[in-house]
Amino acid sequence: MPNSQALQVFYGTIPLVGAILWAAFSQRTLLQDILKRLSALEGRLKGVEDKLSTIVSRLTVLETRAGVIYHE
Repeated sequence: MPNSQALQVFYGTIPLVGAILWAAFSQRTLLQDILKRLSALEGRLKGVEDKLSTIVSRLTVLETRAGVIYHE
Protein backbone atom coordinates (compact mmCIF):
# COMPACT_ATOMS: atom_id res chain seq x y z
CA MET A 1 0.00 0.00 0.00
CA PRO A 2 1.42 3.44 -0.92
CA ASN A 3 2.43 5.70 1.93
CA SER A 4 1.78 9.14 0.48
CA GLN A 5 -1.69 10.49 -0.07
CA ALA A 6 -0.92 11.44 -3.69
CA LEU A 7 -0.04 7.85 -4.54
CA GLN A 8 -3.18 6.61 -2.80
CA VAL A 9 -5.29 8.98 -4.90
CA PHE A 10 -3.45 7.94 -8.07
CA TYR A 11 -3.89 4.24 -7.40
CA GLY A 12 -7.51 4.83 -6.43
CA THR A 13 -8.29 6.42 -9.79
CA ILE A 14 -6.97 3.46 -11.80
CA PRO A 15 -10.08 1.28 -11.15
CA LEU A 16 -12.31 4.28 -11.84
CA VAL A 17 -10.65 4.94 -15.20
CA GLY A 18 -10.88 1.24 -16.01
CA ALA A 19 -14.60 1.20 -15.21
CA ILE A 20 -15.21 4.27 -17.38
CA LEU A 21 -13.28 2.76 -20.30
CA TRP A 22 -15.16 -0.53 -19.93
CA ALA A 23 -18.52 1.28 -19.92
CA ALA A 24 -17.61 3.29 -23.01
CA PHE A 25 -16.40 0.18 -24.84
CA SER A 26 -19.48 -1.85 -23.96
CA GLN A 27 -21.76 1.00 -25.04
CA ARG A 28 -19.92 1.28 -28.34
CA THR A 29 -20.22 -2.44 -29.02
CA LEU A 30 -23.90 -2.31 -28.08
CA LEU A 31 -24.50 0.52 -30.53
CA GLN A 32 -22.65 -1.35 -33.28
CA ASP A 33 -24.80 -4.42 -32.62
CA ILE A 34 -27.95 -2.32 -32.82
CA LEU A 35 -26.80 -0.81 -36.13
CA LYS A 36 -26.08 -4.26 -37.57
CA ARG A 37 -29.51 -5.52 -36.59
CA LEU A 38 -31.23 -2.44 -38.00
CA SER A 39 -29.40 -2.75 -41.32
CA ALA A 40 -30.40 -6.41 -41.54
CA LEU A 41 -33.99 -5.47 -40.78
CA GLU A 42 -33.85 -2.77 -43.43
CA GLY A 43 -32.67 -5.31 -46.00
CA ARG A 44 -35.50 -7.68 -45.16
CA LEU A 45 -38.02 -4.84 -45.33
CA LYS A 46 -36.72 -3.89 -48.77
CA GLY A 47 -37.27 -7.48 -49.91
CA VAL A 48 -40.83 -7.45 -48.59
CA GLU A 49 -41.51 -4.14 -50.35
CA ASP A 50 -40.22 -5.59 -53.63
CA LYS A 51 -42.42 -8.66 -53.31
CA LEU A 52 -45.42 -6.52 -52.39
CA SER A 53 -44.97 -4.30 -55.43
CA THR A 54 -44.84 -7.43 -57.61
CA ILE A 55 -48.02 -8.74 -56.01
CA VAL A 56 -49.79 -5.41 -56.53
CA SER A 57 -48.84 -5.33 -60.20
CA ARG A 58 -50.02 -8.93 -60.70
CA LEU A 59 -53.26 -8.18 -58.88
CA THR A 60 -53.83 -5.16 -61.08
CA VAL A 61 -53.36 -7.27 -64.21
CA LEU A 62 -55.73 -9.97 -62.92
CA GLU A 63 -58.42 -7.48 -61.96
CA THR A 64 -58.10 -5.70 -65.28
CA ARG A 65 -58.56 -8.99 -67.13
CA ALA A 66 -61.56 -9.82 -64.95
CA GLY A 67 -63.16 -6.46 -65.61
CA VAL A 68 -62.76 -5.12 -62.08
CA ILE A 69 -60.94 -1.84 -61.61
CA TYR A 70 -58.29 -1.89 -58.88
CA HIS A 71 -58.35 1.04 -56.45
CA GLU A 72 -55.82 1.77 -53.70
